[in-house]
Amino acid sequence: AIAAWWRRALQLLGEDVPLRQVVARYFVGEVGKYLPGGVWTVVGRAELLRRHGIRRAAAYGSVALSLLALYLSALLVVAAGLPVLLSGGDGTGPVAVLLALPLGLVALHPRVLGPVLDVAGRLARRPLDLPIPTWRSSVGLVVGYLPAWVLVGGATWAVARALDPSAPLAEVAVAAVLSWVVGFLLVPVPSGAGVREAAFVAAAGSLDPGIAAATAVATRVLFVLVDAVGAAIGAARLRSGRAGRAS
Repeated sequence: AIAAWWRRALQLLGEDVPLRQVVARYFVGEVGKYLPGGVWTVVGRAELLRRHGIRRAAAYGSVALSLLALYLSALLVVAAGLPVLLSGGDGTGPVAVLLALPLGLVALHPRVLGPVLDVAGRLARRPLDLPIPTWRSSVGLVVGYLPAWVLVGGATWAVARALDPSAPLAEVAVAAVLSWVVGFLLVPVPSGAGVREAAFVAAAGSLDPGIAAATAVATRVLFVLVDAVGAAIGAARLRSGRAGRAS
């Protein structure tokens, strides 16, 4: 659900890669998010696109655009679920995080992206030959990521319900999405480790703190397993693709 819309971000920048290749490169490149610094997932995914023949500017631009749209989509989910979080506990944290939503949507506007690309081109000492997506297309990308967050929230609730059959679906799901946003914003922490779990426990106020902590940790382990399996399958697919071209 995330990789498919990364392909759409790439298309908005004038390039394209078959969906299966995008998914394989997504999972292999995502391994970088477990390294300190937060930039390695960008480098990993972009360099894997470059190996496919995608221009550097489009490769890196597509990852940046997709990440911005992905987490703006998460903020939309948190905004829609804010009443649920407020009813379950302290809403100061979610309200503060939501301040990034209007700023991010403005950043996607061509009148903002254009000057940003000009500055980036001057810093790189060469023009960045990239089309600037319309604001409507960029907002469409944000909306396209919503199902991914529904799945993330639903998966987290499934774990919570295994520990507490009365775990509230809406609150747990929105708290999970909020925790991902907080983990993403704290770039130096690898994959938001520890931060994401603490944010979930704080936001899921209706859950017993012990149940909330166990849910956060168990969900983290499951998502890591999914990333690992996806990366293994993706790497095998990329190797077989290179072998096929060589023969």
